Formats: sequence, structure tokens, C-alpha cells
Amino acid sequence: MESDGVRLHVRDWPATGRPTTGRRADRAALLVHGLASSSHIWDLVAPKLAHAGVRAVAYDQRGHGESAKPPSGYGFDETAADAAAVIRALRLRRPVVVGHSWGANVALELAVRRPRLVGTAVLLDGGFTRMRDQFDWPTARRELEPPNIDGMTVEDFLAWPRIHLAEVLTITPEIEQVFLSLVRVDASGRIHRRLPVRKHMRIVRAIWEQDAPGLLRRVSVPTLVLAVRSVPGAPDPAGLVEERRRAARAVREIGPPVRFEWIEGIHDVPLQRPAAVARRIIDSARRS
Repeated sequence: MESDGVRLHVRDWPATGRPTTGRRADRAALLVHGLASSSHIWDLVAPKLAHAGVRAVAYDQRGHGESAKPPSGYGFDETAADAAAVIRALRLRRPVVVGHSWGANVALELAVRRPRLVGTAVLLDGGFTRMRDQFDWPTARRELEPPNIDGMTVEDFLAWPRIHLAEVLTITPEIEQVFLSLVRVDASGRIHRRLPVRKHMRIVRAIWEQDAPGLLRRVSVPTLVLAVRSVPGAPDPAGLVEERRRAARAVREIGPPVRFEWIEGIHDVPLQRPAAVARRIIDSARRS
């Protein structure tokens, strides 16, 4: 499908199970991935939603996965409009809009700008802090610029999750395919990022400029902020855990229609704990 001339790759898991009591038969969830990710981050969650009677739709955001890579248009005006276009094109009736990481910022923008299109918003580990409270722009640009991985072999690329995530995530062939969806592999077996660094940093700049806490105070649809936290007692050398706790307190003070909950895990919790994530989404579908 297209959004303002930009081709978006959309994937659809029709509901296979019967809705539980009290849930609309046409309930759907729109799943929005994060920065430098793809729709495949939802590969373990979406089938569980479909089995529970919730149609799951995921798409590659512009510049990502198999969607088009336009030279410009990576701010929230465009990305929120893309999400709205998917909802309309697939005739989703007020879906649960679930965003992960940067996708949560997109989902929040959509909920504020187009509330009639959204039944409930679920912001999964994103969309509730203000980046510029933590960094000025020169620091954010320096700290958050992605590493140069172009030209790396597939074997070396896949070695990273095997080494660094082995203690928290079982790297199955299915999860390897999720990681491979983030890159393009050439004929010689070397990888190339799908989202060029310059476009990646345009998105980072948009996140830096966004006032997510202010948007949360304006949201009018039921919104669940579902933040990831590590196992109690884990080290916090950079003070990030305490910063997130302060942000959590601020979100809780907003009150209805905004709710805050923790979920234990790593940032890529849809891969680590897909059943737990699916349960929270299904519960949000029931509430809306």
C-alpha cells in the first residue's frame, strides 16, 4: 500500500481464534516497530494475538524493512500519517495501536492527532520520556549515532546477539531471521543497513525535539505506558533506571486515560517475552 506516494510493506495475521467474552469480534491491533528495526520484531507476538481473536497488522515504517526509502519525510508529521494510512487502507476499526521504542512515539503522535482512528494506545518502552531532558543535541548526535556495520559478514553480524544477548534471549533460527530483516545481504554474504545513518539521525532528531510527556497530558484515548525494567537489583551505572523511575512517577501523576505499568525484560521484550507482551495487548483490546 502507499502513504502519500511512499510504498509501505504491510503484513496481516487474521484472527484465527474466537474473541473472549466482551471483546468485539472485529478487534485489531496495529503493531509499529522501533528505529532501525522492522515489522519482524512482532513475529512472535502477532500469532498469539491472532490465536486469541485479535487481528494483528504490522508494517515496515518508511526507510525500514521492505518499505520505500524516500529521501525526506522522517518526522512525526509523516510517520503518524503513515500509521493512519495503514489503518484506513486495511479498514481497521479503532484498533489497539501498539508502538515499540520509537514506534511508541509514533503511536502517541497518532493518538493525539487522530484520536478517532485509535481505540487504545500501548506505548511499549518508549513515548514517555523527553530525550532533550537527558542530552543536548550535540551530545545526543554523538552518543546515538549507530555504528558502521556495512560490509560486515552475515556470520559476524549474527555473532553479536549470540554473544551479547545469550544470557537474556534464546537465539533461535526464527530470531536470527528477525535480526537479518534489519539489513540487506549482498551476493558476497555481506550486510548493508537498510536505513542509512543520515536518515537514522533525522529520526533521532525528531525524537529529541518531541515533547512526549506533554503529548501524554493531551491524549484523549485510553493509553497504556508499558515500560521495561530489568530484574530488581541489577546494576544502574549510568543512573538510567532511576531516570526511568522518575519518568514513571510523572506518567502516573497524569491519571486517566493514561495508565502506567512495568514489564520485566530487555528493551526487545517482544522477542524475549512475546506471550507476556501479547497478554498486555489483549487486555488493552478488551478495555477499549
